[in-house]
Amino acid sequence: MANESGTGPRVRAAMMRRWARHWLRACREMPDRAIAVLDRHEDDPEQRIHQFRRVMKAWRALLKLAPAALAEEGRAIRADAGRLRRGFGAARDTAVIAKVLGKLCPDHARMDDAETAAADAAALLRDRADAVRIELRRLSAEMEDWSLADEAGDFLVQAFRRSYRRAWRHARSDPRRMSVEHLHDWRTMIVDLSYQLSFFAPADSARLQGQAAMAERLRSRIGNAIDLDMTRSYLAEGAAVEDGKRLAHAIDRKIAKQRRRAAKEAGRLLARRPRRARAELSEAMQRHPPRRISFA
Repeated sequence: MANESGTGPRVRAAMMRRWARHWLRACREMPDRAIAVLDRHEDDPEQRIHQFRRVMKAWRALLKLAPAALAEEGRAIRADAGRLRRGFGAARDTAVIAKVLGKLCPDHARMDDAETAAADAAALLRDRADAVRIELRRLSAEMEDWSLADEAGDFLVQAFRRSYRRAWRHARSDPRRMSVEHLHDWRTMIVDLSYQLSFFAPADSARLQGQAAMAERLRSRIGNAIDLDMTRSYLAEGAAVEDGKRLAHAIDRKIAKQRRRAAKEAGRLLARRPRRARAELSEAMQRHPPRRISFA
């Protein structure tokens, strides 16, 4: 029998079913969110591409929470979303290199690099946006057939534990000495974790929002190290940049700094063991309803 506080078994089970339906609605909303980003003509092209890629990553992170009955369908749509995101990757890389070089040597900032990055972004949006919209609408239609049947919502907690455990185990390797490939893999895990924490945040706003913010900082640290490494490779390939050797040394120092900070941030974010993280999330979800959030 339910207790007086309204948190008896029936109430808790009903709350978990609400979370399950909320997850399905959130997944179905993502194509429309992505199209809305592409339609923001008032934003500069590079920012639109950046925001579009973030929506694709958030969608992928939510799809990784899919129950076993939708696992195959979820993987297929994740693959398509990843392909759409990667289609804008080249413009993003050009913009990142121009930004890093502009910060490292502001007195000799290469305006042509920045202009090239902006032009590449505008060209990609002009050439690809319509095809991407069509593809997103197709994926949206596919999800309309999805059904959770009698799913109670426990699948969300189990999937989150898998995401957390993967990131937690990966962090056992010292981030200060990870290979670049290892760092890339870990960043993907942290990106997924950050969006999943944001999705679950309404269940325990004070704690989960704090963890989502920590995950965002960690992914930023790892991303900075990766972007700096990409710029270092650009210089090593013989790019015509004044005082390239000095810049390469400066980049090495900055990479080491970002890796040290990532290690500290990971220690705070992933301090709980996966089983405890799962138990705390389950308890919070059974007590508090979901709420629509922004992934921007």
